[in-house]
Amino acid sequence: MLGAGAAGAQDCRLALVLGFDVSASVDAREYELMMRGTATALRDPEVRAALFAGPPVALAAYVWGGRREQAVAAGWALIERETQLAEFADRLEGFPRPTGDPLGRWGGRTGVGAALAAGARLLMRAPVCDRQVIDLAGDGENNDGPDTTRLDGITVNALAVAGNMPLGEFGAIDGLRLWYAERVLQGPGAFVIEAQGFEDFARAIRLKLLREVSPPLLGAL
Repeated sequence: MLGAGAAGAQDCRLALVLGFDVSASVDAREYELMMRGTATALRDPEVRAALFAGPPVALAAYVWGGRREQAVAAGWALIERETQLAEFADRLEGFPRPTGDPLGRWGGRTGVGAALAAGARLLMRAPVCDRQVIDLAGDGENNDGPDTTRLDGITVNALAVAGNMPLGEFGAIDGLRLWYAERVLQGPGAFVIEAQGFEDFARAIRLKLLREVSPPLLGAL
């Protein structure tokens, strides 16, 4: 279950919650690549510069599997100092994967709609910020519960990890990316980035974070 506890905040420009797929299609090595890749991206000089280029950003993270399987990996942190960002990255990198079956996989199913609902519940406990964004990363289509959940006032971006799942309704070329675009994306400016396997996750999440946390250009306001 999602844990409680969010600090209040003033003058926060973005509440960003990162959601990571840990269903059975993601093995222990891939999980490590995903979490370590995200921590590495948060330590990247360009990402750090974007995070601190304006009013603070609030960050939280959770993992998700089947429709009843979600857990907080890192609670809300208002990122105002380098030490706070470093602590958040360390928590993500060190978060142990929830265990389920004898192989250490949590459940086995993929509940995308339920994962979106879990992200929205976590955002209800976020500091008060100008914008709320869910960043959902996964490697497969939904097979447990609803395909999606419509959320008011929340932007949902996606990171589709290609290569793990059999072909779905969109076929071989860009199939998972198109499925995420159809089912997951919502809100102003929502976008999807594709990683070519988990070995490519660090590159993809870095690009995604840069786009999400960079302050808007003056002409776009």
